[in-house]
Amino acid sequence: MKEKNILKKTGKTITDGADQIFEQFKNGISKIGDLGSNTKNKFIEYVKDVFNVLPILEKAGFRTNRLIVGVSIPPSVEIHFTRFKEIDKEEIDILYEEYKDKKMFKMILKSLLLSNDFQSKLSSESLVFSETCIEISIPPKISIKYLNKDIANIHKIEAEFD
Repeated sequence: MKEKNILKKTGKTITDGADQIFEQFKNGISKIGDLGSNTKNKFIEYVKDVFNVLPILEKAGFRTNRLIVGVSIPPSVEIHFTRFKEIDKEEIDILYEEYKDKKMFKMILKSLLLSNDFQSKLSSESLVFSETCIEISIPPKISIKYLNKDIANIHKIEAEFD
């Protein structure tokens, strides 16, 4: 009898939790729909600014693997990078000077360089560095992603056959 009551209480708790999550989801969706056109236009310009700096970041040795735009509150842009070549400090300084009016470029490049330095100090027997992900949102977030060595080797072999 006790087990039946515990299952009943657990089922009710799960149902109540699911209802609460669904209600929050509905509220979030309605808030996105309530965004004014001015706010939407600012976000679109913000995303365009990110797109415009990607080729400059490639000059600094960072290739974009993918870009994800999160239409949420707050909106976000998630960019996944791989460093494909090392650029010396003098060349980086030249890029900073050449694109000093591009705040987005400076912010992303500083984050990538910091992440690259941090990642270079980490190692693992079974994991290999995969990519750096920068999420531009409130608050911003940098993720350093690793893959299992076996999975990474499979991807490497697949790439060779493509």
